[in-house]
Amino acid sequence: MELTVNNVYGLILRSKLMKLDEAKIVLDRWKEESKTAQSDVIKFANWLVSRKYVTEYQAKLLIKGHADGYFINSYKISEKLGTGRMGGVYKAEHETGQIVALKVLPPSKSREKNFLMRFHREAQMNMELIHPNIVRTFETGVYNGVHYMVMDYLEGETLDQFLKRSGKVPPDEACHIVYQALRGLDCIYQHGLVHRDLKPANMMLAGPILTSKVMDKTLKILDMGLGKLTKNKEPLHQVVTALNLTDEGAILGTPDYMAPEQARDARNIDIRADIYGLGCVLYHLLTGQPPFPDTNIINQIIRHQTETPKPASQFNPKVPEGLNKIINTMLAKEPSDRYQTPEKCAQALAIFLNSGPFVSPSAPDSENKLKKYLTWLETSKTALKEKIKNKKEEGILYDPPSDNSDGQDSESDPGIEDDYSVTFVSSMPKEADDFAFDNPEPVYKKSIRKSKPASVGAFNLSRFTRNELLFLGTGIGLGALATLIGCIVALAIFASSKKENETSPSYQTGGDGKK
Repeated sequence: MELTVNNVYGLILRSKLMKLDEAKIVLDRWKEESKTAQSDVIKFANWLVSRKYVTEYQAKLLIKGHADGYFINSYKISEKLGTGRMGGVYKAEHETGQIVALKVLPPSKSREKNFLMRFHREAQMNMELIHPNIVRTFETGVYNGVHYMVMDYLEGETLDQFLKRSGKVPPDEACHIVYQALRGLDCIYQHGLVHRDLKPANMMLAGPILTSKVMDKTLKILDMGLGKLTKNKEPLHQVVTALNLTDEGAILGTPDYMAPEQARDARNIDIRADIYGLGCVLYHLLTGQPPFPDTNIINQIIRHQTETPKPASQFNPKVPEGLNKIINTMLAKEPSDRYQTPEKCAQALAIFLNSGPFVSPSAPDSENKLKKYLTWLETSKTALKEKIKNKKEEGILYDPPSDNSDGQDSESDPGIEDDYSVTFVSSMPKEADDFAFDNPEPVYKKSIRKSKPASVGAFNLSRFTRNELLFLGTGIGLGALATLIGCIVALAIFASSKKENETSPSYQTGGDGKK
């Protein structure tokens, strides 16, 4: 069925992107401005975007017939930012006005225990790390079976994108970037963690991409997905073991930036492996390439083990000899020959800074929204604790959300089938056909719905109370037992009758009495 403007208007109302009064005003305004193009759905969608009533991402879903997928709990999705190792990342706005980034685990992966545990393990580690040079994680939760974590939204680009765009950079800019990374790494170290995958793609330069200088940007470390605990935190350690992240022979990390000992055994490394990784990043910034570029991963790993990289000054004459020495110390083959902590390394690098690390000042409006959002978070956590406490005091069996859900309600929306799944797409037109958030089919397409798993035949088990289900189960069990006993008795009678027949004269001589 082809959509009309009125259909799209109905989808806007159903999706809750606008309230009824606001949507009526928007539709009337469209009719007034569009004149001869009132029935053109594409023009209507473009008009909505140009007037900022909806985002381009939302408009493309609307014209595909989707009424769902615009919200995760209190967060309204406005844009897809990208796809990572564990799932999609989306820009969203909280009801308090705070702009955040949502990292969402696809249902196809959440059904696999290992992926789900890794996702929440990463969120747990990230939430402990609050530092200007680390992307902050605010909370983690579950909505209609969709697992997500909420992170700070930043404008900027990854260091990998920056390098592809600009190539090698002057020594003062390279030192400015890596010094900030070391400050963030020191926070990771103080929390007893090792990152294990420090590379340009896992670091972000926060700030306008083309309009500001590197010296005015803030470096943020991303992605603790491969992080490792070095201190004794037993519950999380057990999770790591269960996930087999560090089985013998497993190689974790990126070969361009991997310490020699990490390639040999990723289980028994410490923060000095991350210092080596940042040494490779510093080398890349100064020279435009990693220390041991190679198309063969095995050769690359061997070169990290055995070769000394060429001096950075050989590729960039502006690199002073003192900075060459710092790089050589960071890239020492033996961990004992490197800087032993991020703080020591940062102190050595500080002499090459023109100024201290820059932290972008926040606008007053932004600070107010963040304060309001953090207050909401704290209130939500307190309310959850009280809910659990009251349920326990009342003696009611209560299964609280896991610690990873941070109090978010995981019950399904009663208006949506339980067997629906979530598949996000970006705002690019070619991917819009793959979208399915809680509803895999657009509203205006015929869909096949399966029976809910809670139903048996025509009976819905959710209608019965716990005691009623207990009595029902007991009755069924007793009935089955009586049937079994009856069968046993019948078999016994049949066997006894057969034995008597075998010993009777008629059986021995035949039916006519003859032998």
